Parts: sequence; C-alpha cells; structure tokens
Amino acid sequence: MSNEVASSQPTRGEMVRRVQGGLRHLTQKLHRLNDAVGAKVELLQGDLAVLDLVDRNGPMSARDISDTTGVHPATLTGILDRLEQGGWLVRHPDPDDRRRVRIETLPDRGGELLRLYAPMNRAITKLCAGYSSKELAAIVDFLERAAAAGDDAAGDVRSS
Repeated sequence: MSNEVASSQPTRGEMVRRVQGGLRHLTQKLHRLNDAVGAKVELLQGDLAVLDLVDRNGPMSARDISDTTGVHPATLTGILDRLEQGGWLVRHPDPDDRRRVRIETLPDRGGELLRLYAPMNRAITKLCAGYSSKELAAIVDFLERAAAAGDDAAGDVRSS
C-alpha cells in the first residue's frame, strides 16, 4: 500500500512544472483583470503598469520608470502624457536637479482604481486566511524571488 501512495505523489519535476504553469495561468488572469479595470477607466495595460509602479515607489524620474519597466523612453512619453491628461499623475521639476522631471501620482483618482481592484483584494485576503503566518512568509519569499527571476530573465533576453 505504501508503494501505491508513493507512486501517486507527483514528482518534484511535475510539481515544478505545475508551479510554472500556475504562474503562466495567474499572469493570464491578472492580464484579464487589468484589461477589465483599464477599460473602465480608459487606460491601457502599460498605463496601469506605470501608474502602479510610481504609486508603489513614490515620485520617480522618467528614466527610472523606463529602466524599471523596460518601456522605451519614446513610448513612455506617450504613456505619461495619457496619464497626466487623465489626471492620474503630474510631472514637476526635480528639486535636486531642475533638468530632470519627477513623476508623481495624484491621489484624486486612486480611489477609483482601489474600488475596481477591491474584489480581487478581498479574494486574496480570504485566500490568505487559509494559510499560517509561516506559510504566508514562504509564499511572499517565493513571489519576491520569482519577480527577481523575471527581471533577470528579461535582462538576459534583452542582452541576447
């Protein structure tokens, strides 16, 4: 009987493939969510990504945004123009270097996005309730390391 139990357990390689597939599936579902949110507020996926980055990191230069996202500076200019015209962010001179511009999100429209993402945030909170603090710490570690691996892989692709 113990051989039957052991043989029914997925191998480590199978589990790794399931993790990889799960991440691809999650990415697809998050793209759908972002498309739905973007459609409600007339923003594209790239617009939302830039807005989220600046909101999480605080005021940034266009160069920092371009370096972090990999968005070409000319494309980024169009994104920033749309976000500024829509009242999502503002550009102002850098107080330390007037030749540079700092991009900062505006709080007025942030509540709109919070409301649209609230169902997902509630679902994640409910999902997390089923895990111990130790398990959540492992999940956070995995997600942070997976994000870093994604950055490294993107750099490898760009340099090849």
